[in-house]
Amino acid sequence: MSDLTPWGTKVGPATLGGAYPRSMWERTDPRPEGSAVSVVGPDPRLDVVQYPDVHGDVVEHCDVVVIGSGAGGAVVAKELAEAGRSVIVLEEGSYFTKDDFTGAPFKRFQKIARDAGTTQTFSRSPIPIPLGKAVGGSTVINSGTCWRAPDKVLRSWNVDPEAMRPYFERVEQTVNVRPAPRELWGSNAEITHRGAMKLGVSGGALMRNITDCHGCGTCAMGCSTNAKQAMHVSYLPLAERAGAKIYARTRAERIVVDRGRAQGVVAFLLDERENVRGRLTVHADVVVVSAGTIHTPVVLKRSGLAGRSRQLGRNLRIHPAVGVAGAYPEQIDAWRGTLQPYFVDELFDSHDIMLETTAPVPALAAAALPGIGQAALNMIGGMRHVASIGLYVSDTSSGRVRLLPRSREPIITYKINDADFRKLLIGMRLAAEIHLAAGAMAALLGLPGLPAITSTKELDKITDGNWDPTMVHPTAFHPMGTCRMGAKGDSVVDMNGEHHDVRSLFVADGSIFPTCAGVNPQVTIMAFATRIAEQIATKS
Repeated sequence: MSDLTPWGTKVGPATLGGAYPRSMWERTDPRPEGSAVSVVGPDPRLDVVQYPDVHGDVVEHCDVVVIGSGAGGAVVAKELAEAGRSVIVLEEGSYFTKDDFTGAPFKRFQKIARDAGTTQTFSRSPIPIPLGKAVGGSTVINSGTCWRAPDKVLRSWNVDPEAMRPYFERVEQTVNVRPAPRELWGSNAEITHRGAMKLGVSGGALMRNITDCHGCGTCAMGCSTNAKQAMHVSYLPLAERAGAKIYARTRAERIVVDRGRAQGVVAFLLDERENVRGRLTVHADVVVVSAGTIHTPVVLKRSGLAGRSRQLGRNLRIHPAVGVAGAYPEQIDAWRGTLQPYFVDELFDSHDIMLETTAPVPALAAAALPGIGQAALNMIGGMRHVASIGLYVSDTSSGRVRLLPRSREPIITYKINDADFRKLLIGMRLAAEIHLAAGAMAALLGLPGLPAITSTKELDKITDGNWDPTMVHPTAFHPMGTCRMGAKGDSVVDMNGEHHDVRSLFVADGSIFPTCAGVNPQVTIMAFATRIAEQIATKS
């Protein structure tokens, strides 16, 4: 095999694999020998506080109050509680355990997603942005895929990759990040691997935060075995063990500021139907907002803390994703195996494109079938012969989150630019080529008027067609950027996550990223949250 692929890039170890020590890819437990890592039990249960146990007017006092319990908030809570600070976590969503993750997968997803998973951009071509709304945030509904932000991205943020390495390692040790074991790949990933190897493109096993995973493939609907180390089974139990107090069904309404310094939070206690049943006032020395890229700007805006930079809510990146299906003569049952076990990063350095095998359960995949009624029903049987490859583009397009007067949920606007759309087409072409190399009878791309691609001679139709951005229908799982960190006057928070205009007010979630991270962001969010917590502990 030549050292160069038809795409003009080197064949060999995955380019992103270099972010991890080679030894991590070769052993099942990435933790260094003798490392002192807190371990929680196989079925940790949190002692959350919520209505009706509390109601009416409630007042609390603590060192640090954290709004949000996802990848940012849970980490801050754990790190500061273990550092000896009194911590209170406020989560708008309910608390769910593995006992709640039963029944039809789609109904499970609707239960733990904000607005039953209907969050989307407001535009000519709406883009779904599913968000978690539960103790543990979106980590409860994500795929479990773990990537460090590539060095080139960190440098573009004026962050030293070597300085971040200890924070990444600390996170990975705590949630047991490891390569997806081959026995959990399933036929979908095996097919992608087969096609990638035949083409000679770079790829490998994805890193995942798992312990004793059985490969049931329903990671995004709540893990029913606690194998996926989401925040409600990893960081939050450790935070609670160190003394943190966790409120569920508690919606932060505004941040209290006095003489330029954050003093606490006023929140509402909600019942299961989200009716207000009480008012919680938390007096604190430090406030950390970790409500996520879409809702952190909402909390700040509602509190009158947009800041002087005029950047709050702007700079939205969504990491747009599309899927390419392959129809095979053999039975695939692509939903068997872990949800995202394999990646192809051949185009990452050249085009900021990442391919990841993603095999949603039939109940969700059926929604993407063309046609309606009997026509769609007739296609369901053929799903057993379909494999899927998803792909993300590190977007340069920019959107915005706006809060209208007297509105609780924001308006999200976003438009894919021509450059990002071109990258989506290039990624779709490679995904189709991998399918054909793996033995697919046809690759299905969903572009209007484009028939199934049945040979490599037809691949140019994908990138040379007369398409425009409204003709693709991406989904966005990784919003970032609406409270970006950077220099005063051009950003919302400084490089330590502290608000430029309000002392003792910090942001710790994906909203602080100056650009798209380029990869699934949860580990990067957690690493930066660890660093921010360290800064808070040092100052307070």
